Amino acid sequence: MRNQVTSPGPAIESKIRRLLPVLHRWYRDNRRPLPWRVDPTPYRTAVAEFMCQQTRVATVIPYYRRWMRIFPGWRALARSSTLRILRLWEGLGYYRRARNLHSLARAVLRLPGQELPDDLESLRKLPGIGDYTAGAIASIAFKIPSPAFDANVARVLGRLTAKGGRSPRLPYLRCLAGKIVPQKDPGLHNQSLMELGALICLPRNPLCASCPLKSRCPSSRRIPGRPKPPPPVPLRETILLVKWGQKIWVTREHPRHRWKGLFLLPTVPGKPRTPRLLTIRYPFTRYRIQADVHWSNQPPAGIKGRWMDPGELRRAPLPSPHRKILRLAGRD
Repeated sequence: MRNQVTSPGPAIESKIRRLLPVLHRWYRDNRRPLPWRVDPTPYRTAVAEFMCQQTRVATVIPYYRRWMRIFPGWRALARSSTLRILRLWEGLGYYRRARNLHSLARAVLRLPGQELPDDLESLRKLPGIGDYTAGAIASIAFKIPSPAFDANVARVLGRLTAKGGRSPRLPYLRCLAGKIVPQKDPGLHNQSLMELGALICLPRNPLCASCPLKSRCPSSRRIPGRPKPPPPVPLRETILLVKWGQKIWVTREHPRHRWKGLFLLPTVPGKPRTPRLLTIRYPFTRYRIQADVHWSNQPPAGIKGRWMDPGELRRAPLPSPHRKILRLAGRD
């Protein structure tokens, strides 16, 4: 049976604490020069945390820089339209994050001082902020000793405390993460754990030889490669490119309720009689989608929508696959 203990004892806590100076030193020498690590204000930290959820850091960097140019603070973000925000977010995916960030900005302007609160409980009550994001903002922006427990931290601590090749369960690791946060530089501490998990202690094929903690890690050189994820589920759909002169017909409805709040080219059942214009393939969660695109001069029945001219299309938020269709068809 796996370890059922949900609270680490003093010996484990002491063991991990002894490793922290080495980890923190490694982080100071090897951390990536990410733009949100310069002047980590509450706003800059919050934007980075929202953007980095389920998205690679390398992808986030140009979006973050552009965002900061356009929305340098809470007030500018709160006063913007949702459509403009979604257009700037286009390509990052998981658009609920953008809507939550917009809601958060509006909530912040209703707070005393128009800034995020500097305590965990108040942070958790705000839109889009859960335990991890609250801990990250509190420790990095406010220097409050609080854990930022994400998958990277869980993996690092799990391997450092593994027994017989098995890691403890998440409640145990979450408790351990909370116990080892130092009073001094809690943000540096949390970022050290996350950086080690992101760069060295990888989910699959970790770089144990480069790990600063390898001599004290029971999992070093014993970690099997993570099983390959299941293959994506193939899915086929038909998209219409409906045009009238220079205008394109778009909708905000999707049969599978994808991309809430964005404008879309209509997805229809069956196979139209009109010729196929092009085919694109793209991933979406666990699916690998093949989209066959057909010309049409009539909007599909039963779907609400509107015509947009080229200027409106450039400003409107569209999913990346639909933007690609317009580009390939010479309409963007």
